[in-house]
Amino acid sequence: MNYELSDAHKGLQAEMGNFCRAEIAPGSAIFDEAPPDEAAARMRKNLKKLAGTGFLNLLLGEDLLGSCVVGEELARVCPSTFLTAMTSAIAFGRGVKRFGTNTQQERHLPLLAAGDGIGAFACTEAEAGSDLAGMQTAAERRNGHWILNGEKDLVTNAPLADFFLVFAWTHREAGLERGTTLFLIEREASGVTIGSPLATMGLRGAPTAGIRLENCTVTDEAILGGTAGEGWGRMQDLLEEIKLAISVLCVGIGMACMEESTSHAKTKKAFGKPIGLFEGVGAKLATMYMFNDIGRMMICRAACAIEQRDPESPVLSSCAKLFTSEGVGQIADLAMQVHGGHGYLKGAAVERLYRDARFAELAYGTSEMQRAFIARESLDRFRAA
Repeated sequence: MNYELSDAHKGLQAEMGNFCRAEIAPGSAIFDEAPPDEAAARMRKNLKKLAGTGFLNLLLGEDLLGSCVVGEELARVCPSTFLTAMTSAIAFGRGVKRFGTNTQQERHLPLLAAGDGIGAFACTEAEAGSDLAGMQTAAERRNGHWILNGEKDLVTNAPLADFFLVFAWTHREAGLERGTTLFLIEREASGVTIGSPLATMGLRGAPTAGIRLENCTVTDEAILGGTAGEGWGRMQDLLEEIKLAISVLCVGIGMACMEESTSHAKTKKAFGKPIGLFEGVGAKLATMYMFNDIGRMMICRAACAIEQRDPESPVLSSCAKLFTSEGVGQIADLAMQVHGGHGYLKGAAVERLYRDARFAELAYGTSEMQRAFIARESLDRFRAA
């Protein structure tokens, strides 16, 4: 495999990097303390700016490697903006792009690409996180309509979202593989209630809340793809791309940690010389570089596998997510150590990045879940041999 980026991707990377440093980076720290209304207004402006560059349209397209390359530049300067954009354009938008009917695509995709509509993906519940079989949200067929009832927890973008992709039972007795469906639900639909924004440890600019569905009534046109009972397979395919995007978030945060630490190591002096010249500090910087570089290569491999419909793409995306999410945790810890007490102060860049990094091991399948899936795939392969 050739890991050298094409000239087109190098150009996109440079263009996106310049844009993010000029337009997104100056306000990224403000998200950490801004009131919910102000943070929401700033995030909408950021999405409109990104739409103007074509970034949101790129996330919606088929060039996964290109979206990873430019996504890292955004995640490096503002992880919260990356998470919000990713949730809207990939977790919601790519689902519509890949599986939606023509009508659904025509309704949602132009709005997402222009930053005029924001999407969210609602699959987690308070009592059914990793165990989706424990999900309670269900849709019942009555008089030619579907009636949805249930509550979804920790929905990224919920306070901002105009559309929700909601995972629900439609035939519980058939099991997850044949008895679940993804529904496209409008924010203004009757019976939809958005909870108050939740205070999170990190990534505070990416608003999170729960949603409640109480006798929410929709037609067959709200079923993603138009056919009930296909939710599980479609969600598994979509999760590959989401895990890839979370991996990009990790490398972006990791690069920001390394840049902050390298700058500090060059300017901070101890015993008459820059601390970067001390072996212990230099070793930490080297470890950061290693995690970021290997993580990036794993992302490239997984992206290519998904694009080529390689049967191994699910396990490769899990490997990338597992390695980068645990790697960025170690990187953030090393960055804090390099900065010492000043890195521990509220408002320090590495203090914010340290909190942001912790999200990745929990989101869209914990590290424990990724290991279980990778092990199961390995055992199945061994058995088949």
